[in-house]
Amino acid sequence: MNSTLNTLGFPAPGGALRSPRGQAYVLGRQLGGGAFGAVFEALGPFDESFAVKVLHPGSRPYAEVRSQWLQEAQRMLAFRHPYIVYVHDYFEVGGLFVLVLERCDHTLEAMLGQPFTDRLVVDVSRQLLFALQYLHDQELVHNDLHAGNVLISQGEPLRVKLSDLGIAQELEGRPRVTPHLVQHRIMAPEVLAGGYTTKQSDLYQLGLLMYAMHTGQYPIEFHAGLEHVMDQIACGVPRARAEALGTPLGNIASVLLRRHEQYRYTSPAQVWEDLRRLDGWQSEPWASGAEPSPQGG
Repeated sequence: MNSTLNTLGFPAPGGALRSPRGQAYVLGRQLGGGAFGAVFEALGPFDESFAVKVLHPGSRPYAEVRSQWLQEAQRMLAFRHPYIVYVHDYFEVGGLFVLVLERCDHTLEAMLGQPFTDRLVVDVSRQLLFALQYLHDQELVHNDLHAGNVLISQGEPLRVKLSDLGIAQELEGRPRVTPHLVQHRIMAPEVLAGGYTTKQSDLYQLGLLMYAMHTGQYPIEFHAGLEHVMDQIACGVPRARAEALGTPLGNIASVLLRRHEQYRYTSPAQVWEDLRRLDGWQSEPWASGAEPSPQGG
């Protein structure tokens, strides 16, 4: 590893990470990160652009972090889909865990703050639904569907890539799972009240995203303190705010945001059946079926 570490234990831009197979990834600017992980733009073999995700254990048990990293890498290798980010390489080096991912332009988070056109809301949602249907067909719940984990490649057409399968959970033979790592601000009501997650929990998180794309703001006041955020989720504030919009997209989001998972849509494909009928999508030339629906992945 030809790279200096910064004060948080991550490599500094300008350094290089070298895999055991000899490939070198020269790091550019940091694109995002937190206490235990950071993402950098990087130049790899053949001068190809990549995004490099670097994790370090910090105060957590080394074996636990290594297990989570390895699970995410293997899942991303196993679950190949047009709307799931592609992993090119993964390796350990100098006490760090590295994932080499396809390079996208920015996150969905960078686009939020003002309302999207209805067509754009439907198109981004369509691609996410396609990816979720594929994961759900494999009995996998993503658990971490927020705007920072949705990557965007600009162009015509705009491409959406779902990333970060680090806390995704397998449901096969495990009907009640405790997702203790789910972010509190996007926690579905059943996670908060019952400590379990279902496929409909992913749809709740999608409902939060759809509302934010449609209106330019989230249906939960995230800056009001953790206790107040939990109260809003428990009392069904997101659903009430979506219903109050009185728009076709708001109505669909309100079903996704219902407090009881059995009253939400049953699958991503069912959500798409309602979204594809909206005027904003039907007026487009590709609405007649240029791409397959999410059914079946």
